[in-house]
Amino acid sequence: MSFELGRSPQRRAILRSPWLWLILLAHGVYWLTAFPNPDEAYYWLWGQHLDWSYYDHPPFHAWVQGVFSWFGQSQFVLRLPTILSNGLFFWTYYQISTYLYAQRATEAWYVIFLCCWSSPLYFLFLTLAWHDQWLMAFSLTSAYWFIRFLDGMWVNGRGRTVYLYGGSITLGLAGLCKYTAVFIGLTALGVIVSQPKLRSLLRDGRLYTAVAIAVLFTLPILVWNFQNDWLSFQYYVTRSVDSGGPTLRPDAVLFFWLTSALILSPPLVWVLVKSVRLKPSSYISPTYRAMALGLFFVSTGVLSLVGLFSTALYYWNILAYLLLIPLTPLFFISKKSETLRHQSWLNGIQILGTIVAWLLVINYCLLPVTALFGPDGDPDGRMSFGWRQVATVVNRYAPDYDLLLTTDYRSASALAYALNDDSVLAVSERIDQFDVWASSRTLTGHTALVLADDWHPFTKTGPLQLEQGWEQLKTISVQRFGVKIKDYYLYSGVVAARVGAARQVERTAG
Repeated sequence: MSFELGRSPQRRAILRSPWLWLILLAHGVYWLTAFPNPDEAYYWLWGQHLDWSYYDHPPFHAWVQGVFSWFGQSQFVLRLPTILSNGLFFWTYYQISTYLYAQRATEAWYVIFLCCWSSPLYFLFLTLAWHDQWLMAFSLTSAYWFIRFLDGMWVNGRGRTVYLYGGSITLGLAGLCKYTAVFIGLTALGVIVSQPKLRSLLRDGRLYTAVAIAVLFTLPILVWNFQNDWLSFQYYVTRSVDSGGPTLRPDAVLFFWLTSALILSPPLVWVLVKSVRLKPSSYISPTYRAMALGLFFVSTGVLSLVGLFSTALYYWNILAYLLLIPLTPLFFISKKSETLRHQSWLNGIQILGTIVAWLLVINYCLLPVTALFGPDGDPDGRMSFGWRQVATVVNRYAPDYDLLLTTDYRSASALAYALNDDSVLAVSERIDQFDVWASSRTLTGHTALVLADDWHPFTKTGPLQLEQGWEQLKTISVQRFGVKIKDYYLYSGVVAARVGAARQVERTAG
């Protein structure tokens, strides 16, 4: 690669962009100041209870959180693994840029980097310490190595085995992050079957060895499910099924498409469409475009089918765009000129990304925007505030009680993190990892301190039932800058019974 080209006017124009630096600043502010999102706290708590796998997701991120907990408990340590996952993610994009664009690799990588951070979807999932960061990093690396192997097969009929096995190992690691990693494997197999030059692989033992390597990584998941009566698989089979609605829901699929396009970034969607339609240049690999489009249609198609019968969420489709984004330099980098083309579209992507990034920072670090308009709206955003205050109050009462309980996994996770107490449990109508932990503990007959809110209120007829004599101890009102965000309610009593979802897991796991 030419370092002269790396200092080209194209690169300087990108680096001088104030929007990129404002987006990266927003990332840093959120990363360092936002209290852990309830799901971040939930997965941190998994790391305090290391196991083969977990009810909601595979175990890799929990294992990482468990290792990093050796460095203490802080927001910095909780999000520290994202530096590693982001590093692998953008390193792989640089490898792809070098492979596809040769001497124009540096300019191409900067365009890719900018498009990723300017997309609200990727800004969010590159910032939060969730499973998705590792899923994206391992899936991208796996897809890239599969492409290198398939290109070798295309050119010389053999391909480098190290790329095939490297791709299967990283695919296995991606599968330990989220089950949607299977889309990478399905896409690679689809390209092999659909391309005559690659079908000889179906008679190649290396392909089946690679499949076996990837499958081996599922052993921890299988062990956990075997020990827990296949609870995780039951969850994904029955998840979000709307039994009261119509059998087919095309409106839900349309909503899935629209929300996916909006959160990815409408101007970026337009640029991706234009980039895909451009004729591949001589430096584009023979199988890259097929893998990129294949991954998009496999992921989007499967999730659209899911949405037709139940519910599909926009962020489940995050793998669909991984290989499309490296095609955007085709649209922006001129073959003959040293200046970027279509600068207005690049500015539009950045400006929209900057606005959304700072709105997210305001909403989760300063004040939920909806709180300015009343007590309702954005219950998830409101859950990010007040936990130090709540923990202080709970600490005053906790020594007199055997159990600390809440009415939802979000509040239980945030409270556990704020108290640095991994014994906090949630007992709610929804089955979650807390029910698995609770199934091995005796709750009935013990005194309990129960935290509830208006989103998930505590009731006498709920899944957690207290004996007569229970009482409300305190209302904790959370405010910011004089604006009320929400109330929490602290109850006390003796546990009389656990019913509903909690009991179901106890019977199943027992």
